Amino acid sequence: MRFKNKTKFLINGLNQEKLLNEISKIATLTDVERHSKNETTFKCSYFDHKKVEKLLKIKNVKILKIEHEGLAFKLKTILTSYGILAAMLLSAIFYSIQYQFILRYEVVGLDKLSQNEVVEFVKDSYSRNKHKIDTSEIEIGLVDKFDEISFVSCMIKGQTLVINIKEKLMPEEMYGEFAPIVATKSGKISEIELISGTMLVKIGDFVQAGEILVAPYTIDTSGQLKKVEAKATIKAEVYNEGSVDHYSSFIQVERTGKTAQENDITLFGLTIYTFKDEMNFDLYEVEYEDANLSKNLFLPFKMKKTIYYELSQQLVQSNFEDVQEEYIEKAKQKALENCANCDTIIDEFYTLRHLSGVTIVNYCIVTLEEIGGQE
Repeated sequence: MRFKNKTKFLINGLNQEKLLNEISKIATLTDVERHSKNETTFKCSYFDHKKVEKLLKIKNVKILKIEHEGLAFKLKTILTSYGILAAMLLSAIFYSIQYQFILRYEVVGLDKLSQNEVVEFVKDSYSRNKHKIDTSEIEIGLVDKFDEISFVSCMIKGQTLVINIKEKLMPEEMYGEFAPIVATKSGKISEIELISGTMLVKIGDFVQAGEILVAPYTIDTSGQLKKVEAKATIKAEVYNEGSVDHYSSFIQVERTGKTAQENDITLFGLTIYTFKDEMNFDLYEVEYEDANLSKNLFLPFKMKKTIYYELSQQLVQSNFEDVQEEYIEKAKQKALENCANCDTIIDEFYTLRHLSGVTIVNYCIVTLEEIGGQE
């Protein structure tokens, strides 16, 4: 089949001979046929049909019909059709890809925290791909990141990540005019005598300094919370520790007894005279002394004395077994310094850790102390 790439026009108008002459100046015409006084058909190249159509419109000629034939027209039709399909396919692919990602974040329940602060943390820390998002991981991360949060739940709705947050009640909101009892020291709870309030720990619990032990409220059988003054006597085993390190070898530095001096006499802060001993020490330490020379003089003369002490150093080897008792006693003295109430000692012990070139001696004095206090 041979394609001729032609366009056939059927037109209606007056003075058609003159009109066809004008058209022939811009396009080659073939198959011209007169059907009536005012109707004519003719063909031109498909590639010229736009120019012909434009001229007919300028001349106000009525175009009754236009027919295209040939390979060029069919290719354009196919390409146009496929272009539309391709656009639709690309749109579908784009929407499908876009639908896999979180585009919006909705945060519910905020009072003290700002939404922007929460959203920026989630955006920076976690994937936006819905198939890679672990909502439980986001929940744990938010609780760890923000101290103000007590509970979080996350869910995905379409392309929106909804974050429900419950913020912690601040002490003044929870306790009102009363303060809780907190641990003044870290230790293991051994005795509890509760007078009023709600115990938050039990015997055997290890607590950290600053942890709340008794809350200033009670809850009745109907579940109602009543604010009361927290009163209790709480005792714990407190571990008072001291530690020293013993090195199997170390550099010992000591003064040799040789010295050198530099004396600067100043007036109004300016040095006016300097005397300095000859010094060729490789290793030394320095001490400074200031003296006022103008006690009986009108002008403020001062002398700054600089003393240089020569030092020597040598490598010393030390066997821990030879000095073990000495180092245990040093560690014990440090533990006693940390012990506020050593009259109630209930146990004491020490441990030795032997590492490469160093032995760590740790001494622990266990005391029974009241640790409940109020901030």
